[in-house]
Amino acid sequence: MPNVALKNLCLYAFLLYALGAVTSASNSAAFGTATIDVIVERNRDSDDFRFPTIPLPAVDDDAVKATWAVARGVIDGNSPGLSILYDGRMPPTNDSPDANFFFAGSASARSISVDLGESIEIGEVTAYSWHSGGRAPQVYSLYGAVELNDGQPWNRLDDGTNPPEVGWIKIADVDTRERQARGGQHASRVAQADVGIGTFRYLLFDIQTVDPKDPFGNTFFSEIDIVAKSNAIVKRIEAPELDLIEFSSNDGRYQYVVDVTAAPAMSSWTKTELQPIIQEWYPKIVELLPSDNFSAPNKVVFRYQPNSKMNGIPAYAQSATITLNSEWMYRERNREAKGAVVHEMVHVVQAYQSNQSNRERRARRRSTPGWIVEGIPDYIRWYLYEPQSKGAVLSKEVRSQSKHDASYRVSANFIDWVIRSHDRDGSLLRNLNSVARKGEYTSDIWQKLTGKTEAELADSWRGE
Repeated sequence: MPNVALKNLCLYAFLLYALGAVTSASNSAAFGTATIDVIVERNRDSDDFRFPTIPLPAVDDDAVKATWAVARGVIDGNSPGLSILYDGRMPPTNDSPDANFFFAGSASARSISVDLGESIEIGEVTAYSWHSGGRAPQVYSLYGAVELNDGQPWNRLDDGTNPPEVGWIKIADVDTRERQARGGQHASRVAQADVGIGTFRYLLFDIQTVDPKDPFGNTFFSEIDIVAKSNAIVKRIEAPELDLIEFSSNDGRYQYVVDVTAAPAMSSWTKTELQPIIQEWYPKIVELLPSDNFSAPNKVVFRYQPNSKMNGIPAYAQSATITLNSEWMYRERNREAKGAVVHEMVHVVQAYQSNQSNRERRARRRSTPGWIVEGIPDYIRWYLYEPQSKGAVLSKEVRSQSKHDASYRVSANFIDWVIRSHDRDGSLLRNLNSVARKGEYTSDIWQKLTGKTEAELADSWRGE
């Protein structure tokens, strides 16, 4: 069989889908006289692997019957292995190493090979991946073969060997990267309308890192489907219908989406109780925490998830998405639920880890202490949003034995005391947040803002 050259690669405009967070692009590769289509689609607003045209993963495709091998490279010790790629299940969260296949960072070359048992006419090959950050995109070349050069095993490829040198035929190149955003769910579908992508017994996925400068930027592959052209009907994972509550801030500047698909019992409470809090307090938090050349996300997604996926965590923020433990929120709906959401909205606005445009600038960042990262949200929650609850008030005895950097409520109490006692012009919170956001925080900031060292302030706080 002749070699196949990839040519006429074109990237079409992104298609907006699913609230503007699911995108689709199409590449084409010449294969003989036909055209192989490479469809790339992404999703950042749903945990159910929803894409504009690419279907959900199959559970009874030809990948299940095949034999899989690592042709070169080393599986990361935190990955369960190749079987996770054809088990018909998707990861429970966007950072689940035990539910994805990925290579170790030490691997100089990374390839997966598949023996289908016999030559079959392949209709499509679809790969799915999911991660919160740089391990979401897929970059690989797909090869096929009916037979290989004499002595060349299907399940082994030497480092430095170019697959066509030993009989592999390139089918297509896949690259799901974007210039800016990386995280979310990525799907790539290699197919050819009506006629399939060719007849092969063996397939080879020659995988590159997402970022050549980052040896640990290895894709979290969640599932790979291989569907024979004759396999017209395959059983696929079923996703529930999305139940979304959409609204904007009172001034229209910010957009919000609350996904209550996994928590229908929270729908009414969300609309009547939580929505007004989000509309009022997200813009307030933005105004409280400004800094030069920074714009807070103008769209925030809130997503309920069952406790089984949250491991007992009440809520957490990641970029502009806040995930809520549905059982905990229901139980605390008349107590701590609203305040917890305010706390997480502060994290969205803080953007301490994401407010850097390139690797060099990120490398120069100072790590902001955790007590600052969590103390500011708890200060805004307990002293500005719900001061009447007195949730961060400490008795004199407790304060005298506390450490100001104990984080959360204790650090919130310390920050409140410093603001009340030493904030000269009402700018302390803004300036404290600004240096943290820029990755420039040091303990010297306290002397600069108050005229006293951090240790002096802490001693006075404990002794009051």
